[in-house]
Amino acid sequence: MTDLSVTAVSTYLESAGWSRTDRSWHGGVIWTNGAEEVLVPPRDDMGDSAARLRELLLALADAEERPVTEVTREIVYPLLDSAAYEGPVGPGPEGFIPLPSGLGALRGVHSMFTASARAVLADSRFPADHAVSELLAGVHLGTTAGQQFALTLLVPLGEDHHSLGRRTLVQMHSSTLAVREAAATGAFEDLAVTAEFCTALSSLAGDDLQQPFTLGFRWARGVPAPLSDQRLAFPPGAGEVIRDGAERLDDRSEVAASAPSPETGTVAIVGRIEALHDTPGSEDRWRIKLRGALVVDGRRTARRSLWIRLTGQEQYDEALAAHRQHREVRVDGTWTGTRGPRIQADPDGLQLVVPPD
Repeated sequence: MTDLSVTAVSTYLESAGWSRTDRSWHGGVIWTNGAEEVLVPPRDDMGDSAARLRELLLALADAEERPVTEVTREIVYPLLDSAAYEGPVGPGPEGFIPLPSGLGALRGVHSMFTASARAVLADSRFPADHAVSELLAGVHLGTTAGQQFALTLLVPLGEDHHSLGRRTLVQMHSSTLAVREAAATGAFEDLAVTAEFCTALSSLAGDDLQQPFTLGFRWARGVPAPLSDQRLAFPPGAGEVIRDGAERLDDRSEVAASAPSPETGTVAIVGRIEALHDTPGSEDRWRIKLRGALVVDGRRTARRSLWIRLTGQEQYDEALAAHRQHREVRVDGTWTGTRGPRIQADPDGLQLVVPPD
């Protein structure tokens, strides 16, 4: 409450659609949104200002149907956009989900935001890796305790509505909306969203890809936004539909690649792991997506992203460790030529690439 001032509250109310009336009570000014009213103290140094502000926050939270902490944060920090993920309600304690699902959701949100930033910077003259790293370093991550497991990204803007943070979150919003529409219609063929983004989004649906979830976007009150606040809900089973769409997009990228793929036979691919998926009960339970150069008959072809079927849990754990350490790997295996994973890894076909001395 120490950073909460009467001026900040009044600025928030005005930007949130409340109107100051000509009426007052005990020196405080009454504001209204047409249905509810709140009382704003006349100044900060009054003896009961803190108590009145607490009452005002409770009234605002009730009127906006949001937690008091969230409303308070937006008043104190008016230059933060936000994206909030809410996961499924599980059978365990409220606000908790299985650890693999939580880690998958965290990686998914991170990958979605990173992919959106890269899309914004696609035509930039500045090095994308450096700009994305700087942007990510300034983003704040928080978890919320409640009936649902929730993650919130807070994206600082400064005072520029053309900032990379705002453009990235707008891109993330538009991509999420486009994928939701494609999942409802099944029309992924003309989707102008990367397979990487779709894969990341699908991981928010839990390990079995069947759980419902929502993504909410709110825009900083201190910087005009081109969009309204919005919550995008995904029904049960949407995750699996989106994952299938991601693989179809991968197929489309492969067809468009400059170098042809082998029909059959032994191949290898060298690069970094972009995604990992462990889906119990599936024929392709242990899968990774690797972006790198495909090696055929000793020759390297164009870089591409390919799904690879691993042999088991041990190989999957090795891949997960390499992904966490940002290490390049080499996978030797057999080209399947089928939809889905394009390479079946050999039992000993996953190896770390040791950089030259």
